[in-house]
Amino acid sequence: MAELYEGANDRNIRSAETASVQTPASARQLPGRWVQWLRQRLEGQVPLKTIATFWRQLVLLIAVGVSLLKALYQIEQRTSHPTLRRVIRQVADDIERGNSFSEALAQHPQVFSNLTVQVIQVAERGGVLDDSLRLVADELERHVEIRSKIKRALAYPVVVAAVGGLVVLFVLAFVIPEFAGLFHEHGMPLPLVTRLIVGTANFLASYWWLCMLGAVALWWFASTYTNTPYGRLRWDRLKLRLPLIGTLLSRAGVLRFAQTMGTLLRGGVPILVSLKLVHEHAENRVLAADLERAYTAVEQGSRLEEPLRQSTVFPPMAVNIIAVGEEAGQLDTVLFKLAEAYKEEVDHAASVFSSIIEPILLLLVGLFVALIVWAIYLPYFSLPGML
Repeated sequence: MAELYEGANDRNIRSAETASVQTPASARQLPGRWVQWLRQRLEGQVPLKTIATFWRQLVLLIAVGVSLLKALYQIEQRTSHPTLRRVIRQVADDIERGNSFSEALAQHPQVFSNLTVQVIQVAERGGVLDDSLRLVADELERHVEIRSKIKRALAYPVVVAAVGGLVVLFVLAFVIPEFAGLFHEHGMPLPLVTRLIVGTANFLASYWWLCMLGAVALWWFASTYTNTPYGRLRWDRLKLRLPLIGTLLSRAGVLRFAQTMGTLLRGGVPILVSLKLVHEHAENRVLAADLERAYTAVEQGSRLEEPLRQSTVFPPMAVNIIAVGEEAGQLDTVLFKLAEAYKEEVDHAASVFSSIIEPILLLLVGLFVALIVWAIYLPYFSLPGML
C-alpha cells in the first residue's frame, strides 16, 4: 500500500488555478468556524452524486498506477464543485503532514460519512486500500441510484398535485369573483354548495396574506415536529403505512440495508461495528429502531436473524436469506444477492406506484374542478332567459 502514498512532497502537480481558490487574507483573519459556516452557506452542501463521482475517479486513477496524493491533486483540479475542491485539497494536505487517508477524511464529516471512513480505516490496516475504494464507490453509486428511483416515482404525483392546486387557486381567485358579482347583481338565491365556493373565494381574495402566514406556520410546525426524535419516528411510521408509498419505501430500506451491510462486511468491518454504522445512517427511524435492537441482540450473543424476525420492515423472505448466509458464513455474499433481488422489487414497486397514482391524481383534480364549475353554473338554472 506504500506506493499509494508516494509523492508526498510533489506539490508541483497542482496547477496555477489552485491559487485562485485560496481563502482571501481578510477571511483568514476571521475565526475558523465562522469561515467554514460562511463557506457552507455560500457554496452549499456537496451532492451525494458528486461525492460518488469523486470516488469513482479516485478508483480509476489508482487502478492505472497513479499514487493516492497525485490522484487527489488531479481530481481537485478537475472538480467544479467549490466545497468538494477545497475538501480534497485539505485531505491531500493532511496526508502530506503525515496523517492517514482515513484520518484526513474524518476531518470532513459533512462530505465523508463515518461509514466511508470506517471502511478506509480497515483497508489501511489490511493493505487493501484499492479494493476498499472500489467498494465505497460502488456503494455510493448504488445509494444514488436508489434515491433517484424514489425521487422519480414521487416526482410526478407532486407535480400533478402542485399544478392542480394552482389551477384551483386561479379559479377561486379570478373566476369565481366575476360570477359572484353577477349573482349579487341579480339578487339570486344561491345553493349551499355555491355559497361555500363563493365564500371560500372571497376569503382568499380578502385574507390571502393570512392564508400565506397560516401555510408558513403550518410548514414550520410540521418541520419542527418531524425534526424531534418522537415526531420523526411517528412520521416515518406513517409513511410506511401509506398505500403504495409504504411498500416502495420499505423495500428501498431493505435494499439500502443489504447493500450497506454487505459493503461493510466485505470491507472487513466487524459485524457489530457494521450494524452500528448502518443504524446511524438509516434514513427511516422505524428501520433504525429495528437495527438498534438487532445491534443490542448481536452484542449479547444472538444471531442477526433473531431480532430481524421481530422487525416490522424486514419481510420473512429477506430474514430467511440472511439466516442462510449466517449459517454458511457468507453473510456479505448473501446480502449482495439480497440487494440484487430487492433492486428488482424496488423497480417494480416504483413502476406500480407511478402507473396507479397518475390516473388517480388526474381524476381527483378533474373532479374537484368539475365540482367548482357545477357549483357556479347551478344558480343559472334559476335565472329566466339564461338558458
